[in-house]
Amino acid sequence: MLTSTFIMLKPDAVKRGLTETILTIFRDHGYQIKRQKEVVVDRNLILKHYEEVIIRVNKPYFEQAILDFFEGQKVVALELQKDGDHVIEDVRALVGATDPVKADPKSIRGQYGDDSLESSMSQKRTLRNLIHASDSIESAKQELALWFR
Repeated sequence: MLTSTFIMLKPDAVKRGLTETILTIFRDHGYQIKRQKEVVVDRNLILKHYEEVIIRVNKPYFEQAILDFFEGQKVVALELQKDGDHVIEDVRALVGATDPVKADPKSIRGQYGDDSLESSMSQKRTLRNLIHASDSIESAKQELALWFR
């Protein structure tokens, strides 16, 4: 059974020219790219995407930090598919820990990350960690619907 997940290559990945490198890594691990589109991010889209995170983080500066990082910037939205029951978990392992400093050196963030959670928090900005990957089948469905209307 093919399982889908949502991936977003964030502005830092796009600006650094890592799009094709990251897509190749996914393909080399057996993922098929079912849908792909470049999006110039608007305020409503990114605030809807990060709505739960903004509530959970509950820091006064966080919403503006997200807007500063994403609004008006290019991202690449992807629907990845692969056969199996653990696609979400496997993609997240391949992407690596949220904090690139703590990511497995063989993961995407471990190889290409150039930021740390500590730095981003001290500077009150969004963590530059290259990729967003859905954390559950439910969030993947919601995010795919949001980004691929």
